[in-house]
Amino acid sequence: MSQPNETYINTGPEGFLDGCAGLFAKKSFLRMMFATDERASGGCFRIYAVFSPPESGNFEILVQDVSDVKSPSFASITRKVPAAHWYEREIRDMFGITPEGHPDPRPLVLHGMYPEGVWPLRRDVSADDVRRVVDISREDNYQYMSVKGEGVYEIPVGPVHAGIIEPGHFRFSAVGETIYHLDPRLFYTHKGIEKQFERIGFIGGVELAERVSGVSSFSHSAAYCHAVERMAGIELPEKAAAARTALIELERLYNHIGDIGNMCAGTGFAVGYARGASIKETLMRLNQRLTGSRYLRGVNVVGGIKTDVLEHSDDILTTLDLVKREYKSFLALLLSSISHVERMEDAGILSRSVAHSMGATGPAARASGVGDDVRHAHPHLFYDRVIFETHTRTKGDVFARMMVRADEVGCSLSIIEALLEKPYKGKLAVPVGSVPPLSSALGYVEGPRGSIFYWVKSDKDGKPLRVKARSASHCNWPVVPFAVNGNIVPDFPLINKSFNLSYSGCDL
Repeated sequence: MSQPNETYINTGPEGFLDGCAGLFAKKSFLRMMFATDERASGGCFRIYAVFSPPESGNFEILVQDVSDVKSPSFASITRKVPAAHWYEREIRDMFGITPEGHPDPRPLVLHGMYPEGVWPLRRDVSADDVRRVVDISREDNYQYMSVKGEGVYEIPVGPVHAGIIEPGHFRFSAVGETIYHLDPRLFYTHKGIEKQFERIGFIGGVELAERVSGVSSFSHSAAYCHAVERMAGIELPEKAAAARTALIELERLYNHIGDIGNMCAGTGFAVGYARGASIKETLMRLNQRLTGSRYLRGVNVVGGIKTDVLEHSDDILTTLDLVKREYKSFLALLLSSISHVERMEDAGILSRSVAHSMGATGPAARASGVGDDVRHAHPHLFYDRVIFETHTRTKGDVFARMMVRADEVGCSLSIIEALLEKPYKGKLAVPVGSVPPLSSALGYVEGPRGSIFYWVKSDKDGKPLRVKARSASHCNWPVVPFAVNGNIVPDFPLINKSFNLSYSGCDL
């Protein structure tokens, strides 16, 4: 049982590579790629590649059965579809299915503490099984990529950093101050979230989705709810759909303004950093008043929302008027600072071809001329009832990424104001019946960092068989080395801040 805008094509092993390569050559976006363990019902593993052709509004999902369950493998598509490279390494680590011909055979998710032959997402492996075999004293023989040549030296950064950010290691190969290569390594705090989705059921999964990435809590839970609601045949009441749309935009608003302020820290512009943090705090206090959570947690439920935030329209509009005035002054301050702008211009350029081929998403992609926005490409909730545009730039540098966010702040403000212009019918939530057995659906949201996708499937008893979560950061981390190359080492913190990526959003 699939959804109206999802077309599943079982290609078989022979046609999978050619089919994926053909779609990618036609500029389709690879939204996600993942495996499932369907040995109990179908006697095989399955590989799924989810594409969305531009301007079609539909998803084409290519499926390949892997019938050799003792030594499973499939032909890697990475050389034809570079955006698949992390997905395929993840499939190997979590399911033990080898992507034959992949150009990078190193592990991705599983570090040295995991022994060989442990495949955490197989259905016959429990979380307790994994815990029993993990040994933090086990040697990690990970081989970093390096550049050879006269004058080349390596700079190791992390995995432990100053402040409170999560761990990640960055290995720079440089000559003088010029970066020739960056090899990042993440996944130090793998949490087993996708495994936990299988255990706690469809309703309990909302709270788990909220904890994938803190500042995108609402977007993640909305995407998860969207998938389950489609499986259960639920149509959201008008009031719930409008409120969910408004809250997604409020989350984008505080993120974008905070991100612009954080970029000031990368240029040493302390006043700009403080102004951005102040406006962000105003918005997060509004979140607290509306929902009881600064991060908009505990609001989404499968079938709707818990709190009628629209009844507080006066508070929202008053706060947004204040934010608009302060934001206008804030942006004028940033653009009038020659030193701030010059540090951002021509730094960390990500080309359009790399952004598309590597599967970049969100402001990072749109700043490089890739005009992808799920709100337009796959509209749901109220996004087909409000007027807004997708803002793009072409240069792909730090300044372009800042200005895409700046343009989108105005867009979010106008969407929220438009949503508050009229009353809405219906309840806040509708009852949730059972999820049909062996059903599946995609759920998606354009979050602050880019598109967020969930694919959910039920087993023969109507219980969760597989929940695949794909955050925007999972797409954007791999493009950072391309943006960094040729820049100087002191500009890395600024370039990194301009992407504003989440470690937790990858460490599922």
